[in-house]
Amino acid sequence: MKQLLLLGIVILSFFSTAAQAERTCGFDVIQERISQHPNYTNYLTNKNLSYKNFPKSKADTVIRIPVVVHVIYRLNSENISTSQINSQLAVLNKDFRKLNPDTTNAIGWSKADVKFEFILATKDPNGNLSNGITRTQTATDNIGLSNQYYNLVPAWNRDRYLNIWVCDIGPSILGFAYPPNAPGVSAQEDGVVIGSTYFGTTGTAQSPWNLGRTTTHEIGHFFDLLHPWGSDLNPSCSTDDLVSDTPNQNGPEYSCGPRFSCNSTDQMSNFLQYVDDVCMGNFTLGQKTRMRTALYTQRDSLQFGALFEITSLSETPLEPKVLIYPNPSVEIFNVELPKNTLLDKVEIEVINLAGKLVKCETKRGINGLIINIDTAPAGVYFVNVRNGEFSSTKKLIKH
Repeated sequence: MKQLLLLGIVILSFFSTAAQAERTCGFDVIQERISQHPNYTNYLTNKNLSYKNFPKSKADTVIRIPVVVHVIYRLNSENISTSQINSQLAVLNKDFRKLNPDTTNAIGWSKADVKFEFILATKDPNGNLSNGITRTQTATDNIGLSNQYYNLVPAWNRDRYLNIWVCDIGPSILGFAYPPNAPGVSAQEDGVVIGSTYFGTTGTAQSPWNLGRTTTHEIGHFFDLLHPWGSDLNPSCSTDDLVSDTPNQNGPEYSCGPRFSCNSTDQMSNFLQYVDDVCMGNFTLGQKTRMRTALYTQRDSLQFGALFEITSLSETPLEPKVLIYPNPSVEIFNVELPKNTLLDKVEIEVINLAGKLVKCETKRGINGLIINIDTAPAGVYFVNVRNGEFSSTKKLIKH
């Protein structure tokens, strides 16, 4: 962890010579630091194994991901408006659904509808109403280039929210993000960090990065995409991004192309390039597969985040005392409740991924309640257990 505390210094020094007219991203530096963690080899082995065993028949459904934007500002100009934040969400929902008109920038390459949609959270982690935006003032300059941003404003529960910090990030870097389950990365810092002048399409957003593509780029990293030249700080034609339909290239390029390297045409319209916002236009089908695989295997709880928004669920300290078993189940499962709970006051709801109630029968058991959902199809459900003193939500898998 001490290595990552130096992240800001490393990023700043690495990019200190970068021209301000060129996009720069801290992801490769983050990858380099992570690679030195003692658990890095096991991390790669386990991740690659989960990707290899990921079922190819996984449903290609639209997944809605709750977002919280943490605005940290020193100057009033950095306290960006809600309309600027909304403009960024609009860009994400076009780019990740292949609804952006500049997909025409991608000539000869696949153009993928990733089927991720992003919504500002309507509930905070405690179940209170929220607009999905926090605002915090600070006296610290360049707060985005160190651990100070998450010490000041820790991430909301990363299992339910995509955390985006918008703050002063210095003149040499536009943004950065952490890959899934990276060793040495705490739950408090896991998310995406974007400079306030590179976020959204209005307000303080500055050309040539005023079309919201910095956030699109970094969220790609958040879901385990690499740059097309791979993650090596010394790229060459032998370094690769592990995606089959993005040709190898020997390093970053900042112009809008065309460009040739590694015996092929580089895909300059890709959202993971370093070109200006106006030149971008697409994710590939291979990148879509990698991002969705990362979601299902590495950030799997995020796919259920929107359900908590729909059902307005909250947790209380008593939640760990509520047990559900067997899980996975076939037709019947048990709900074990805190001692002395009045069973006739307990309400049980079984909810599917569409947010709809599922028919179930409830009977008293020795240590709680017995729930029968034999008519429900196999799949993933949420079981909401509540009475006047507590509420608890558990994920249930039915075979």
